[in-house]
Amino acid sequence: MKNVLIVGASGHSKVIIDIIHKTKAYNIVGFIDSFKKKGDIVYGYKILANFTDIDEIILNYDIYGIIIGIGDNHTRKECKEKINKISSYIKFVSVVHPSAILANDITIPDGTVIMAGVVINADAKLGEFCILNTNSSLGHDSIMEDYSSLAPGVTIGGNVKIGYCSAVCLKASIINNVHIGQHTVIGAGSVVVKNIGDHTVAYGIPAKTIRERKPNAKYLLCSNLRKQQNSISPS
Repeated sequence: MKNVLIVGASGHSKVIIDIIHKTKAYNIVGFIDSFKKKGDIVYGYKILANFTDIDEIILNYDIYGIIIGIGDNHTRKECKEKINKISSYIKFVSVVHPSAILANDITIPDGTVIMAGVVINADAKLGEFCILNTNSSLGHDSIMEDYSSLAPGVTIGGNVKIGYCSAVCLKASIINNVHIGQHTVIGAGSVVVKNIGDHTVAYGIPAKTIRERKPNAKYLLCSNLRKQQNSISPS
């Protein structure tokens, strides 16, 4: 089996490891992580080095490819760009859980992760470094641009476009023919029935634009966002 490194010793990376174990597609040699101690064990694998030593690790361990185990879209993009500056020749690989159901014409680009129970229907298009989390679905003719993500339980209708680096959070639903802009976050449990613009936080039933957001603004485990959502009743 070909050797791979996982960048980011996170909860998301643990799910990636489980997928690789089930598919037996690669041999995981360990983690690269700049925020945890070298030598620590995470989910059975050692943290080998931080970013500054990645080129050396690639050579010493005969690394075929890298998987970025980071859930935050903007951080994943920054991580990929940093790796390319250090090691421009390295390959980024994708992983697909064996229980995922994909139409015959679906192509999986570099760096994209597809988890258990995902459904991707006919003529849908995925960008690079996308995440489709557990039991999410992408409707026919829909598009996910690079670095976009669907959280667990998200339902996307047909002919929907999810913009670059945008995130659709837990259990949200988007009806047919809706466009979501770039760097936008759709809050958990929302129902989106009309287009949402770029650089926006939107949520509710139906979803409404709440405020602007910067591309690097955090959205995972964001207590302030949850508090704001809880204060708005469906209308």
